[in-house]
Amino acid sequence: MSRPSPARRGVRAFVLALAAASVAATGCSSSGGTASSPAPSTATTAEAPLSLVVIGDSIPYNSQQDCPGCRGFVTRYAEALAKATGREVTSTNRSTHTGLTLSGLMTDLPGLREELTAADAIIVGIAHNSFPLNDEEPCGSAVDPATGAIEDWSTVGAACAATATATWRPVYDELFSTVAGWRAGRPTILQTVNRYNDWIGFEQARLTADQAERTVVLHDAWNTMLCDSAEANGFDCTDVYHAFNGADGRTPSGDLLAADYTHPSQRGNDEIARLLTERGFAPLG
Repeated sequence: MSRPSPARRGVRAFVLALAAASVAATGCSSSGGTASSPAPSTATTAEAPLSLVVIGDSIPYNSQQDCPGCRGFVTRYAEALAKATGREVTSTNRSTHTGLTLSGLMTDLPGLREELTAADAIIVGIAHNSFPLNDEEPCGSAVDPATGAIEDWSTVGAACAATATATWRPVYDELFSTVAGWRAGRPTILQTVNRYNDWIGFEQARLTADQAERTVVLHDAWNTMLCDSAEANGFDCTDVYHAFNGADGRTPSGDLLAADYTHPSQRGNDEIARLLTERGFAPLG
C-alpha cells in the first residue's frame, strides 16, 4: 500500500475517507497563527518577549481534524521555554496543512525571512512529505490505482534510500544554512525534528515482514541524512524516530499516532515536546 504524506491523502484517500469524515465532524479550529505563552511570575517587565517561530508541514501544525482536542507540541514547547527563561514567549506557527514538501518550503522561505530573522527560537519540521515512499511512484514503483498498493516492493531498499538522500541532502543543507545565517551572531535556539516511521503498524497497509523491513532501511538512511545536514549547518536535531519506533526503528508508533496513523496523537505531541525540551534552552536559558 502507498502511504499518503501528511495532509496529502493521495492514492490512499479511499482508505481513510470514512475516518476523515468522522473526525472532521468535530468542527474544531486549526492551530495556525500566533499565540502567547504566559511567562512565570519571575519575568521582568523590562525584557521583551522571546519569539518562537515554527515552519514546516502538518506534523507541527496540529490540525484539530487530525487530532481532535490535542494540544500540539509547539504550544507545549513554548510554555517550557517561557518557564526555563522566565520570560514571555510569543509563538508563531507558520507550518501548513497542505502536504508541504521540502521543495515547497524552499519556495516559501523568502516570505518567512522577516519573522525568522527576528526569532529567538526556531523549530523546523519538514521531514515527512519528500520521503520517497510518499512519491507518486514510490522508489520508482507504480501504485495500483484501485487499492493504493505499491506494486513492486523490490524497488524499496538501499538503492532507493541512497538516491533519495543524495537528492535531498543539498536542499536540506540550503534550508538549514539559510535560516541559521539569518540569525548569525545572535543567541538563537535552532531545532529540527526527524521522521518517525508511520508505516510499521499501519494495519491497512498489510505489510509483510520483508516490506516492513524495507521501510526501516529507508527511514534509517533518511533520518541520518536529515540530522547530519541539520547539525552541519547550525541546527540541533531531535530524534523523534527512535523515540517513536524504538532503538532499532522496528517498533510500531502505535498510540503515539492519531487515528489517521500519520499525525501525532496527544501522547505523541507530549513525547515530541518532551524530547525538544530535553535538548535544553541554550543559549537562551
